[in-house]
Amino acid sequence: MKKITIISTFIFIIILSTFISCAEKNEPAQSDINNTETPYILQDTTENTPEENQKILPALPETDFDGAIINFLVRSENYHWYWCSREIYAEQETGEPLNDAVYRRNRTVEDKYNFEIKEYRSDNPFNDAQKAVKADDGTYDVFMLGLNEEGTMAQNGYLIDLYSVPHISLDKPWWDQRAVNQLNIGGKLYYALGDINTQDNDSVFVAFFNKQLIADYMLEDPYQLVRDGKWTLDKFNQMIIEISRDLNGDGIMGIEDLYGQLGEEFGAYMLFAGAGGKVAANNSENYPELVINNERTSAIIDKMLVSMGNRDLTLLANDYSGKYGNPWDDLTRPMFKNNQGLFYMIGMGTGNLMRDMEIDFGVLPMPKFDEAQTEYYCPVGTYNATAACIPVTNDRLEFTGFALEAIAAESMYTVTEAYYDINFMNKNLRDEESIEMLKIILSSCSYDLGYMFNFGGMTDIFAIMARKNVNTFASDYEKKADKAQKDIEKLIERFDNAG
Repeated sequence: MKKITIISTFIFIIILSTFISCAEKNEPAQSDINNTETPYILQDTTENTPEENQKILPALPETDFDGAIINFLVRSENYHWYWCSREIYAEQETGEPLNDAVYRRNRTVEDKYNFEIKEYRSDNPFNDAQKAVKADDGTYDVFMLGLNEEGTMAQNGYLIDLYSVPHISLDKPWWDQRAVNQLNIGGKLYYALGDINTQDNDSVFVAFFNKQLIADYMLEDPYQLVRDGKWTLDKFNQMIIEISRDLNGDGIMGIEDLYGQLGEEFGAYMLFAGAGGKVAANNSENYPELVINNERTSAIIDKMLVSMGNRDLTLLANDYSGKYGNPWDDLTRPMFKNNQGLFYMIGMGTGNLMRDMEIDFGVLPMPKFDEAQTEYYCPVGTYNATAACIPVTNDRLEFTGFALEAIAAESMYTVTEAYYDINFMNKNLRDEESIEMLKIILSSCSYDLGYMFNFGGMTDIFAIMARKNVNTFASDYEKKADKAQKDIEKLIERFDNAG
């Protein structure tokens, strides 16, 4: 699909350039001790060369598959909350941009190579995927599961290393290069995400903010803070403190009052990750090791707890579990829409659920630790983010690899454009500056093997500290380090022995 305006084309080229730039690396600054990715640089698109406008094509031969069907196992409408699949199959065009982009993408590759895309929708695809492998059932060619679920599948020997699959070129821009670099273990990668799917984008943690409250309380322009590299935890906390108010005058902060931050307990880890922290990361040999035990981790936690641990400043959905059927749906999001929260820390897909919000809102990357941090990091929630993986029961790897590569490559010019340029940007966000922020977010996605596999339960300590409002990192680490190390060793052994 091609857009009809030059401006929209320019926007898409910027987004494409950010995906391509993710593969590059620079030496890390001292402030970024656990991250080594290239910092985001705002691109000037006033002039474009013919090379920049040229479509990148996959290195696939002209092939006729005589109507062969590639079968995907995906999440159904009955799957948890918002996370049903909308990324693989569309029966017909409906006028909804994302649906129509998926439909046209599929028709393009199906017509070109004469194969068919089919999906099986499951209420519990993780269970169904495991059952299929155990039963040696080859019905499904590709699973689209949550990344953490696929990590379990890979450890159990149920998945195929994508580097061994014909035609899949994991170095191409339609595959997320940060995920490729940060999630492979020992040079093996069993799951890939990028333009082929959208739920990874929905899972990126961001900071939505209320533009009206910024104006009413004469706070600094958060967009400019981001541009200037001054969007930090200190600034984030300062703005939260300035705006929190006991609106009903009862002397107690409650659901009728104004909070600087609305969110959930796990936002504590996400703030840690946004500040450049990681639980575990690959070493020079691409094997994970714990990297969390350092002075900066404790310093990040101290800053995070200033607002995250203070219930006069932050309202968390978890505190209201049992009081509401779903406190995310029934409390925190309605409060944000009702002008009762300056920042709403949640996955980016939540923006799709706020189209009816009357007050203008924008989106920001996660705040940095300090101004010395060279870039922004926007952590991807691996519980909800999907990725493509291939089960060991697949005996059509030549066809499956070809089809996946063709679908992923075409998605870069259809599905991604619709998701950001049309569906999310123009419908949900209210200004051009939010589009600029989304480009930064797109180029700043980060992954943490320690979060994905939760070695020794190490990731859980952040939510607990936010709940208790105490920095207990030193003792928590000491209690969990041995178990975490054993989990890593077990993971490495399983991956080394897997196919």
